[in-house]
Amino acid sequence: MDGQNFQNNPYQQPVPPNGPEKTDTLAIVALVLGIATIVMSCCYTYLGIPLGIGGIICSVMSIKKRKSGLATAGLVCSIIGLVLTVILLIFSAVFMGILASQGLDINDLLNYYY
Repeated sequence: MDGQNFQNNPYQQPVPPNGPEKTDTLAIVALVLGIATIVMSCCYTYLGIPLGIGGIICSVMSIKKRKSGLATAGLVCSIIGLVLTVILLIFSAVFMGILASQGLDINDLLNYYY
């Protein structure tokens, strides 16, 4: 070595006084609810609405406490999932209306195929 003292290195990164920051649990819950909203909007449309609202509430509460990337991602996923849910609900209502205007009953179609 060239005689440097590694203990008194002025270029060392300062250590935070309380250690590393903990991840906000509310932000993680918001992200999980946001992802679940997107998944449930495709499978179980009506379940996507309460999950999306819960994800938005959790992410807003987390952002008010401390701005976090996880909370922002949860907010974005929840909004995307809610929009997707509303679009799919409107699409299915229009589709059922088209079937009804043609004189077809969805129960008859379900009984025919199953």
